Amino acid sequence: MTTDDSAAGEHADSLDRIALDLQDLRENAGPVSYAELVRRITDLRLHRGVRAAAATPARSTVYNAFRIARSRMDPELLRDIVVALGADDTAADAWVQRYRAVRRREAGRSLPEPPSAAQPVPRASRRVRMPLLVGILCACVVVNLLGLSVTSLFDLSLYLDMIGTAIAALALGPWHGVVVAVASSSLGFVTGDPHTWEFTPVNVVGALVWGYGVRRLRMGASLGRFTSLNLLTALACSLVAAPIVVMVFRGGAGHASERSMLALEAMQLPFVASVFSANIVTSATDKLLTGFIALFVFTLLHRSFGVSAQHMPLVEKIAALRSGDRVGALRAVGR
Repeated sequence: MTTDDSAAGEHADSLDRIALDLQDLRENAGPVSYAELVRRITDLRLHRGVRAAAATPARSTVYNAFRIARSRMDPELLRDIVVALGADDTAADAWVQRYRAVRRREAGRSLPEPPSAAQPVPRASRRVRMPLLVGILCACVVVNLLGLSVTSLFDLSLYLDMIGTAIAALALGPWHGVVVAVASSSLGFVTGDPHTWEFTPVNVVGALVWGYGVRRLRMGASLGRFTSLNLLTALACSLVAAPIVVMVFRGGAGHASERSMLALEAMQLPFVASVFSANIVTSATDKLLTGFIALFVFTLLHRSFGVSAQHMPLVEKIAALRSGDRVGALRAVGR
């Protein structure tokens, strides 16, 4: 980009033109891989005194800056990208001024502001979003049913019936998790388990705790907080599951975890206390495993399909592990 080019086409300039010029700048600089670009931006920010936890941008965020059909860009990130590609501060400032001129002109035309800068919604992509959403939800239901089948086949003292619920609740929202919970509980009979419907409330509670936990309570901000969220989910699920086991099944629903309950009863522990104690121990192990599997899958969805992770910074921090600054990203994951 040159000053003459910018001035000559000022009235016709657009965010698409800026993105295309940014692509040319990257190609002329090497081209520079996105991983390398993330590393350079991280170094620039650390040099400016930015905390390590905030210095590394997600690779997908940097990649999105080069995409056309955007409705907004982060001017600070734009400046960092231009400098990281070899331009000096004066040239970088010119890029930012160019972007702001386009935004002012668009504001003068009363263009609506998009709901999210990181997730633009161009008209051509609206047809893709719904199939992707439906596909993720259907896959989550299948994952829940597979978990039930594996538990039954190997007689495991785990449940594994909420992995899909956790994925949907964390990545898409609590009520998407509820949809998966109800659907998989309704179809549980196909796995040979006739009692999944009775435990629908447990699955629903798990979806709500996971989903609202990362959105309202910010429990997806760090590894420690996310671990606590999984334990909180285990407690909430046990508080709902134990009364169902006691009142509907009289303590025996045919699950392998009943062996622990019988062992506790043999130690003269009251029946209700035995049921709850056995359930909470199994649930804690199960929800920790389930939660971290869901975290891994959410990270893949974020990287591969651009599923927003703004409500769960831990996902973006893990995604940054693919960049050059692995040490800074590892430190950020724990914060």
